[in-house]
Amino acid sequence: MILLVVIGALVACLPVFVKRLRHERRRELMVSQLRQSLQNIVHAMRVGVGFTQALEYAAKEGAEPLADEWRRMLQSVRIGQSMSVALDELSVRVPIKEMKWFVTAVQIAQSTGGSLADVLDTLAATLQEQQTLREKVGALTAQGKASGVLLGCLPFLMMGALYLVAPDLASPLFTTTIGQSVIGGVIVSVAIGGVIIKKIVTVKVD
Repeated sequence: MILLVVIGALVACLPVFVKRLRHERRRELMVSQLRQSLQNIVHAMRVGVGFTQALEYAAKEGAEPLADEWRRMLQSVRIGQSMSVALDELSVRVPIKEMKWFVTAVQIAQSTGGSLADVLDTLAATLQEQQTLREKVGALTAQGKASGVLLGCLPFLMMGALYLVAPDLASPLFTTTIGQSVIGGVIVSVAIGGVIIKKIVTVKVD
């Protein structure tokens, strides 16, 4: 009974972790696609097309889901909405700080009359450097993540080995209240340790 309660509590928390994981992966995908879109926009503007036409090129050549966001923004402009308002709505629909940087850069460049292509080129280079740094940090922390996974699996591997070698000694862990309490404590300890290790080896690059 105790073991079922512990497992049930962990299963109840699982959707939260899955949602956070999906959110983080979507954010990383959006950042990667934004970086590529900025390069496409800059390339189009360098050959003489306007900003709106460059956005159309980015929407055509880009990948989903960001390409759809470009199309929605352009559709808003076509039906009479100002570019500034359409950009603000875009930053709300794509809630990542890199998109806010893009919107702010465009609005400032358009209000001051500066070279928008140069500004976006600088932003694209900044995002590329940020991604390179993330990859380096990921490589440096890969060993720590692997160690965390191994430490998390080790108690259960040892428990399985004990059950195979000496089932009479391992059976009380599953059939008695004390044994189930021990297993429950191990599961909770491993879960807490996993969270702590993840926080230690996760280095944010902003």
